[in-house]
Amino acid sequence: MKILSVIFFTLISFSHSSQITFAKKETKDSLYRNQAYVFINRTNTYRTLIPNEDFIPGNLGERVNEKSLNTYSFGIGLKGHILKNLIWDGGMAYIQNGEQYNFASIINDSTFAYQTYYKYIAMPLKLNFTFGKSVRIFGGAGILPQLFLNYKQKQQWETALGSRESNIIKTKDGFNTFITSAIFNLGISFHSKNGYGIFVNPEYRLQLQNGLGKTSYFKHKSYGFGFSAGVTKEL
Repeated sequence: MKILSVIFFTLISFSHSSQITFAKKETKDSLYRNQAYVFINRTNTYRTLIPNEDFIPGNLGERVNEKSLNTYSFGIGLKGHILKNLIWDGGMAYIQNGEQYNFASIINDSTFAYQTYYKYIAMPLKLNFTFGKSVRIFGGAGILPQLFLNYKQKQQWETALGSRESNIIKTKDGFNTFITSAIFNLGISFHSKNGYGIFVNPEYRLQLQNGLGKTSYFKHKSYGFGFSAGVTKEL
């Protein structure tokens, strides 16, 4: 993810230059310094899936038996104070949504399973209220613009004779190239005197638009609840 690294260091350079004018004020209280951060996220994702009445409605069939899937994401960001207790937070992230399916025959012991992933480059933009200094409680909401990367499905099956096989399907066709999600978070962060800190926060993500193309048989919207954890550095 070279693009994330380039943007990350660009944000840091900009933040350093913007703070020269206010250096005297910030040395008095590090509470108001901008912070760069990196994070990882684990989210249990699922979806709503309904027939596309605007085109040719499809039959959900066995897809009604799909279950939620744990997915992993990561990103970088920059945040700073607008007011004493109000923070802006923006960044770049690689995120995944998904679902999974498992079938086991009661007749001949054959099985079939798959895990489906929808991958995006995203730009989370949030406003958080915050309280505290060395230990801070924060919470808020934001918007998550997402640029579609690709669809990936991992398949595994076993025949009645015991033969095991697998397959991977990848495509970029048949999906909306740009969607948005709403995000809500509540968390806690710990900050040391040397400018470093750590944070953890539960997060709920709700997709606002159909992720499939207009000519798809279905309308698909992902949602999920998970946790983010990361490291911050005052600039």
